[in-house]
Amino acid sequence: MRLRPATIIGLGLVLAALVALGGLVATNAVVYYVTPTELAAKPVDGPVRLYGIVVGGSVSYDRASGVLSFRLSDGQTTEAVTSRFLPTALFRDGVGVVLVGRSTAPGAFSADEVLIKHSAVYQPLKPGETIPPDILQQIRGGG
Repeated sequence: MRLRPATIIGLGLVLAALVALGGLVATNAVVYYVTPTELAAKPVDGPVRLYGIVVGGSVSYDRASGVLSFRLSDGQTTEAVTSRFLPTALFRDGVGVVLVGRSTAPGAFSADEVLIKHSAVYQPLKPGETIPPDILQQIRGGG
């Protein structure tokens, strides 16, 4: 059985499309993040994942507007972050977070999602340690 040239070309195009589609899926499946220093050095125009540590004493929540604000640092560079997303009770000063969002200006980031980075080991609260009341209230819907 002999294949016509048009059939061979058609099969080649289908195969090329499948390879290209596989490459696109593999590229989108790779998820990585940048640090504030990397973002400052090479700004990204569009959605990005930003990783850093929540700077102590920088967390504030404006109940009227529903905006959570805090600073995020990698030890070298600090970004001012705003978000309408309320994170889980694990969110606090000094915790590592991955933010999904975009730069709004140099040194400013708007997060659509706040993901708390934590170890795979569960450690209960230490005696006398509690969840910050403002965060607990927000999670319960009281704030």
